[in-house]
Amino acid sequence: MEKYLVTNAPYLRSADNGQTTGIIMRDLFIGLCPVILFSIYQNVIRVFTLHTYSSVLEAIYPLITLIVAPLFSLLVETLCLFIMKRKEIHSFTDLLIEAKNGFGAFPGLFIVLISPVYLKMWVLLLSIAVGVVVGKMLFGGFGQNIFNPAIIGRAFMAFSFSSLMSKNCFNENVSSYLSTGNTLYDALAGATPLTNYSTLTDIKFSTVVSPFGNMWTYLFGTYPGALGETSVIAILIGFIYLTLRRTIDYKVPLIYIATVFVTTFFAGLKYGGGIWYPTFQILTGGLFFGAVYMATEPVTSPKTDLGRAMNALMLGVLTVLFRLIGNNPEGVATAIVTMNIFGLLINKYCVKMRVDGKLTKNELPQLIIYIVIFLVIFVYDIVMI
Repeated sequence: MEKYLVTNAPYLRSADNGQTTGIIMRDLFIGLCPVILFSIYQNVIRVFTLHTYSSVLEAIYPLITLIVAPLFSLLVETLCLFIMKRKEIHSFTDLLIEAKNGFGAFPGLFIVLISPVYLKMWVLLLSIAVGVVVGKMLFGGFGQNIFNPAIIGRAFMAFSFSSLMSKNCFNENVSSYLSTGNTLYDALAGATPLTNYSTLTDIKFSTVVSPFGNMWTYLFGTYPGALGETSVIAILIGFIYLTLRRTIDYKVPLIYIATVFVTTFFAGLKYGGGIWYPTFQILTGGLFFGAVYMATEPVTSPKTDLGRAMNALMLGVLTVLFRLIGNNPEGVATAIVTMNIFGLLINKYCVKMRVDGKLTKNELPQLIIYIVIFLVIFVYDIVMI
């Protein structure tokens, strides 16, 4: 009998040009830099330029959260490692090496980027702690988790503190999503485009898109939203870099976003929406950020091309389902954590098909059921929106 070495994700191949996990995570950080820099420009530099802040602390608060969040995430993971592996760790140096190899700063960095700009600090830190402990360390640490830790932290935040998420930590009469540089949107009380959309009964360009500007506004990201989710241009720069470095599978974001576009295009025909409606849907709600940086996450993503394609297709229809039919204006995080649950199942069938070239008579019906579920949700999205 042949023996195989089984290790934790992410899995590397000879085709990956000798990339190590460290190089992959380094490239991921570099790919996030355009998003981080735009966040600082939009929510810190622009605020100083327009002189719209009431205190220096308020003006630099987004920058503070960008620094504190990953450091706190690393601290939580280090404490977990000390508790879990204290018999194996013989010195402080060993502990630091374990923490470094776990890339503990990333969950906190991702959580702050998908959180409101002026979210209360204690809510942010508690959500990071839950994301790291429940989403990562309880499974054994980096490479063994089945859920994206950042998504778990964001989901905890949304379900536990939904009312607090919209409250600005400096002025509770203003939305936490509203940077003080976005004076144009005061009339909307800082509502994001999708929360504004969810309150509308008359769906048309003038009520959906125009209150926040035009499509260029959504492309560049100068509208109220999460700290790092708004600028599609910045995300596309990161996407190109990560694709060229072969850090992510570029087909996953393309399939995911295209599925949302096609689904909402057909759904929008009843409004006479034309091309603007699906364009609005893909440019808002953190879809590009989720598709590029989170749906491609190497640990929780399926391991085969077919599996990743199946995952991306289902992510698309589920995002539309949760966003436009369910009580969830964004839908991306909920869709990703839902598909994390089915990741092991997708891997089971797709890896078997890749190795054996076929499925057994008992497994084929289960794959057909998956396809049927996808088609049912797709049709339901179109008919019920």
